[in-house]
Amino acid sequence: MIRFRLLDGLRALLAAAVLTALIAGVPLMLYALAGSPVPAHLPSLGEIGHALTHRDDGTLFLTVVKVVSWAAWASFVASTLVELASRIRGRATPHLPGLGATQWLSAQLISSVALAAGSPAAFVMAAVPPAAVVAAAPAALADTTTASPDAGHDPPRFAGADVPSGVGQPTMTGAHTASDQAHARVLRLTHAAYQVRRGDCLWTIAERHLGNGDRYTEIAQLNRGRVMTDGARFTRPDVIRPGWVLRMPAAATDLDRPQPPLPDRHLGHPSDASEFSRPHDGAPSSPQPPATQDFPKAGEQPAAVRDAAPLARTPQTGEARASAPEPTAILLTDGGEAEDNGPSAPVAAFAGGVAVGSLLTLARLRHAQRQTRRRGRRIALPADPDTLRTEQELRRLAAPDARTCARQALATLGGVLTAAGRDLPHVLGARVCVDAVELLLAQPAGTPPAPFTQGRTKATWRIDLDSAPNADSARDVLPALLTTGYLDDGHALLVNLERLQTATATGPDELVDRFLTTAATELATGDGPWFDVLAVGFPELQAAGDRIRPCTDLAEALGLLADRARDLRGRLATTDGPTGVSGRRLHDPDGDWTLTVLISRTTPSPDQMARLVDTVTALPGGLAALVPVDAAGAPARFALSQDDQGPRLDVTPLGLTVRPHLISAESYQRLGELFTVAGDISDVAADAPLYNAYADESQLPLAGGASRSYVAGAADSQQEDGESGGKPALPEVAQPEPQRDEVQNAVQVSILGPLEITGTVADLQPKMAELVLALALAGPTGLRNVQLAAMMGPDPDTPKPSDQLRQLITRTRGKLGKASDGQARILCDSTYVYRTHAITLDWTRFQELADRGAKRNSTIDLWDALALVRGPVLDGCYHWWLETPVIENIRAEIVDAADLLAELELDAGRPDRSARAARQGLTSDPYAEQLWRALMRAEYEAGNMSRVHEAWKACLKAIAEVSADGDPHPETAALYGRLTSARRPT
Repeated sequence: MIRFRLLDGLRALLAAAVLTALIAGVPLMLYALAGSPVPAHLPSLGEIGHALTHRDDGTLFLTVVKVVSWAAWASFVASTLVELASRIRGRATPHLPGLGATQWLSAQLISSVALAAGSPAAFVMAAVPPAAVVAAAPAALADTTTASPDAGHDPPRFAGADVPSGVGQPTMTGAHTASDQAHARVLRLTHAAYQVRRGDCLWTIAERHLGNGDRYTEIAQLNRGRVMTDGARFTRPDVIRPGWVLRMPAAATDLDRPQPPLPDRHLGHPSDASEFSRPHDGAPSSPQPPATQDFPKAGEQPAAVRDAAPLARTPQTGEARASAPEPTAILLTDGGEAEDNGPSAPVAAFAGGVAVGSLLTLARLRHAQRQTRRRGRRIALPADPDTLRTEQELRRLAAPDARTCARQALATLGGVLTAAGRDLPHVLGARVCVDAVELLLAQPAGTPPAPFTQGRTKATWRIDLDSAPNADSARDVLPALLTTGYLDDGHALLVNLERLQTATATGPDELVDRFLTTAATELATGDGPWFDVLAVGFPELQAAGDRIRPCTDLAEALGLLADRARDLRGRLATTDGPTGVSGRRLHDPDGDWTLTVLISRTTPSPDQMARLVDTVTALPGGLAALVPVDAAGAPARFALSQDDQGPRLDVTPLGLTVRPHLISAESYQRLGELFTVAGDISDVAADAPLYNAYADESQLPLAGGASRSYVAGAADSQQEDGESGGKPALPEVAQPEPQRDEVQNAVQVSILGPLEITGTVADLQPKMAELVLALALAGPTGLRNVQLAAMMGPDPDTPKPSDQLRQLITRTRGKLGKASDGQARILCDSTYVYRTHAITLDWTRFQELADRGAKRNSTIDLWDALALVRGPVLDGCYHWWLETPVIENIRAEIVDAADLLAELELDAGRPDRSARAARQGLTSDPYAEQLWRALMRAEYEAGNMSRVHEAWKACLKAIAEVSADGDPHPETAALYGRLTSARRPT
């Protein structure tokens, strides 16, 4: 690192010297040798004609040389001025016709000088950081296609060994023999990877890292059809964008070596490809992410998803269990072919800021719903299918989010500063990439404490997240980080609202309103250190939790803010410590140094704005505000505008421009409805409209002829193609013997835990397993060809092409093998409806046993039913078409069966078996307080008071994973109080 910095410094000094010589030295030399560029007098037409028609004595030649030299110098100076102006304004440099060479030279020199500059703005102006080597195919490798490496290209590199089933991947086993149920071999794909920088083109990337620019075709082949970090799809080798992470052939070298900046315009390369041999643009200065990440509009494909979808870099909860993004996983079949296991998730500003926070909020609210759910009942869910589709879209967009990465870095910073006795520097914001966070400081703050290192400027501190220690979240001292969008290099920019104090949002009314609703949603739902939100004009978020306090108008909000200011002023005056509130928060984490943020959709009057600025700026932190007004006296401003690439956001005083990800008004309303319904703790009947669609053998409402709008619209055109993570620690539980199929050669699909498909003749690839799962859940009614095409696509808007679907079905049939009657296990009738044959589903068997046990109070049947439960439903398995009511229905039935069995065993005088039944149910839902109460009763009756206390502590731990400040249900707390205060009768 030191060597690279020295080289950068020397390169910058050399570039500055050359730039000075060209701008100042060249004109001095020309003037001394050739004289002034302005002639003493203008030649007449006769003099010009004479010079052109008579033999030149050298005068004309020297005059032409002089004019051309002065013109070349002037064009270079003009190119330099345009380049400087564009970079200072944070915009793409316009192309000047005929000045490509001089623009390229000036861009190279200015970029080299900027590398040694010393401010956050200059840092962003400089070249994009060196290409990141993604050692284990990180989350930025977002795939939505399945592809095998071409034989003519370098094969992908593989690393790792067999991965235990149930950890983020479905377990698929093949039945080659009765004694040889070998699990599919799961290997981690570790393609070399390269992150595109400004000015790159595919030819230059191949030239640098493969030794031959014309080998760009190998890179294009590896990435064709892949969805990149900004949501765009790679389709043309001559169109790439900064921030994209490209898969590279195994022969690629020097991917981790810093590279010099590249010009925006290339003069052409010695290539046979016309798109690279002629002058062309490199990767543009803007990554061009999608302008919005709106949810589907009414009438589009319906979908909702299960509650327990895995997230990344977030505390593990019942519904939104965290798991770091796994590398792209593949399954190697016996034939050696490889297929991707679906998309990984990129760092996405909108997805991280709103989707992850909204899912965590839903997890907390739904836990409260389940706390009060009665046996045989269900929790309330939105009746509007569009609202359920919004939840499905949230889960699909949820990704490793920039805010969580920045919080991890700041918590680490708080810990090391406290240990070193240092004060917190003034942090303006954070620049977040996949594996690192760079803190942007208001001014240089000395040597950064380890594990932080100096960034490329003296006002930036950098930390690699992989090397960051587990930090104490109590030291996360900057709670109000707001995700603004993407910088030019594709990395997310977060700003510290507390440091900005009073920020205003200006621009077109529609963009300003969307920006404010997006910011309010992120602040209201974000997980992390506590802060209060005074919200004016956001009634939809009222149900999101206690963090947000709705205000009727701005006057009420200003009064509450003034009260908080007086309280903080008194605390600062009567206690010792650093001057600023953030510093007090760092060194006194248990004190009441809560940040209060006022956010309003109502434009303040001039008097209200003056009062707001005076209130917030009078204190050294602890207060912040974001309002829609164009006020010159505000300390910070978010200026929104629209161009041909979508919305853009200029952030003052950072002087940076980002592409914001704004939630639409329609999506915001649906989010509010989700929160409102999830906040309703009254339960509904098991046959309520949302649940009765799953009362029969089909677990998919799409099955059969009752198709929805998008099915009906596509059926006629495609019918002819028909046939062509961590959980709370539980007390030990004796594992029951798994059920055995009566027919030895039957294929079993098990969803009451990690997905398992057993009894196949060959290993199933992930997409094959998804196909079998969909058909098994559909039951006897089956799925039409067009329904399968829609479900097998990567998202609701991208159905799988019919020819690929046919190939998938044919290959899956071969892997499943024939049934005992000689028929295929996937059948298709004359109406192009697909059904499974000789494939059993553990959930169907569970229902039969649990229903019979409940009707007869038969502990034998209930025990047999619970023996099928291996963990949370479809643990670690997520597909966009899985509907929330399906998972809720299965979850509720398992909890009810375990609760009933524990009650029956306790009534029969068998408390040990009652405790075992409760524990078995908790393996499926470790957050079910009904079962924790049953466990405490059973241990109390068995005389095991120590285990009563253990069960209580484990229950509290489970609740804390869902909500850090959550409380147990009053009935649970009352039961524990009675059991621990009363003496058990002997």
